[in-house]
Amino acid sequence: MPTGGTTTTTVPGPWLLPGCLDGAGTDGNAAPDLFYNGTPNSRGNAVFFATISNGVFSLVGNGSCLGLPVGAVTIVRANNETDAGILCTSLNSGGGATEFTGSPWTAPGDAWACDETVNL
Repeated sequence: MPTGGTTTTTVPGPWLLPGCLDGAGTDGNAAPDLFYNGTPNSRGNAVFFATISNGVFSLVGNGSCLGLPVGAVTIVRANNETDAGILCTSLNSGGGATEFTGSPWTAPGDAWACDETVNL
């Protein structure tokens, strides 16, 4: 029987990786790309972008997260809508929250967007 075996400790990865959350191929007005900074429960942690071409302003929704930063939302981690709303209120990001489940963005089931849109 072998002795002195090894023990492996598994450390869970980040909850939601920082980076571009694709607006799922929408035109941007339905679901703009969100560049998430990787810090949950932090006001304005997901920025969205726009382009201006020939005088036409368009939100970016092509998965690139490129363009001019024009606004931000706050993504919080909570078990339910009530808890998410409490977090949003504590961050001065509105008093309610909308879940990402069923939205164009891919995010964990406990990810919520606060009601407030921060203008940049």
